Amino acid sequence: MFAEYFSIIHHIDGRIRLRASAKLKKFLQENDTINPFNILEAIEASPAIKSIKFNKIIGSLTIQYDTNLFEPIYWESCIKGERLEEIAQKINWMIKEI
Repeated sequence: MFAEYFSIIHHIDGRIRLRASAKLKKFLQENDTINPFNILEAIEASPAIKSIKFNKIIGSLTIQYDTNLFEPIYWESCIKGERLEEIAQKINWMIKEI
């Protein structure tokens, strides 16, 4: 679940800043075949994402996004583990539009 690995530091429409948990760091160390930068590149390829900045020192992720394509409430819901099916449908729709 996304909520296990991230928490919201700050969120305004169009920009969300997340903190990575120690659990994520441990997961990535134990699964060294997973390249987190490949995952970030895939996320950034979404038409809703304008930019992603990763701060390795403090373990934060800042995502700027288009609120017309991905509503701010979806981020909040995703972190809480709510409305996941609806969010997945929205993401699938965006991918098909590419």
